[in-house]
Amino acid sequence: MEDFVGRWIAGNDRHTTATIEIKSVDGHLVVCAIDGSSGELAEIQGLTSWNEEVRFAAQWSSGQTSNYRLLQSDGRLVVHVTLSRTDYFKRDLNADGTYRWRSGILHIAPGHSAGGSLRRAIRSSGRTDDVISFRDNLSCGPIGSPESSARARWWASIYDEYDEYDVDFDGFWKQIMSTSDRLVVWVGRHSAQEHAFFLALVDHLGDRPYDIIDVTGLQMPLTRPDGKPRLSNPTQAVSLMSETELALLFGTERAMTTKEREEAARRWRTLKSENAPFRIVADSGLVSAPADVFDELLLERASKDWRKVARVIAETMGHNMEPYIQVGDLMLLTRIVALVDQGKLMAHGDPWLMRECEVRLPD
Repeated sequence: MEDFVGRWIAGNDRHTTATIEIKSVDGHLVVCAIDGSSGELAEIQGLTSWNEEVRFAAQWSSGQTSNYRLLQSDGRLVVHVTLSRTDYFKRDLNADGTYRWRSGILHIAPGHSAGGSLRRAIRSSGRTDDVISFRDNLSCGPIGSPESSARARWWASIYDEYDEYDVDFDGFWKQIMSTSDRLVVWVGRHSAQEHAFFLALVDHLGDRPYDIIDVTGLQMPLTRPDGKPRLSNPTQAVSLMSETELALLFGTERAMTTKEREEAARRWRTLKSENAPFRIVADSGLVSAPADVFDELLLERASKDWRKVARVIAETMGHNMEPYIQVGDLMLLTRIVALVDQGKLMAHGDPWLMRECEVRLPD
């Protein structure tokens, strides 16, 4: 069974495929399966092994179970998953040919985009850390309910393509609270989405140990077209950083002070009690805001001429990203619809179809 020992990664470098680690402990195999898209470690059940194959079931926090059958072929690991897919894995080795094992570090990213960039930075740096992405945007919508299902229902109520049963918000919280990995939390506090994520996370983690990498205001080294060095503009969000810039920050994490934790948790509990439609970044930190907080900005980008909704939204975002990133296109779309309903904008078509509908100011 020694042929199965090692860290196995997808041969085609698809980071969404699970990584499989197999160790031999006291003559018995120990298997670990890590989801490549979320960093989640599965609960391994029904592990059996023979001279030529290994079988087990991976139970994920979402409730899904994946059945694995592992075989050896020409130095590769042939992985049959739930009898419907076959992948070919290669052993993950160091430059000197020794086995590489997962580092036991779990990076918590403040969104899907940030998570993807972090995974690429980790791979390009030769690290074996894992990443889990927070999939909600807590800068908008109701946050008063302790049930994650309430958030899923709210998203489904405003977004036709959103499946409230397809996103497991609770799985994220279960994983970070149960894992034995060392946690590294990334945040850019000049983004309302990332700042809200961070405050909620600090409140949720309580006394659980973790470190943070706060990118707010960092100026990263760049090279001008003439080859001379320069510094970037101050960083607003993790999601706006390149994988090269993120890789430079590995090892710069620090622990939060008790005072910082208490202040962040207190701020989040205040925001939850206010339960406003929006949360935006102010000089004093994250604050509650009413439903119409962005309406004037949208009306400023509209005109007496017909303009595509997508253009109005894009220009509103483009002209209002400094010094803070406050809102995304979907929530601005909901405000366009509200302004049409209120008669403050006229629509030619369905305003929910931002790339097809046109709007203008009334006569």
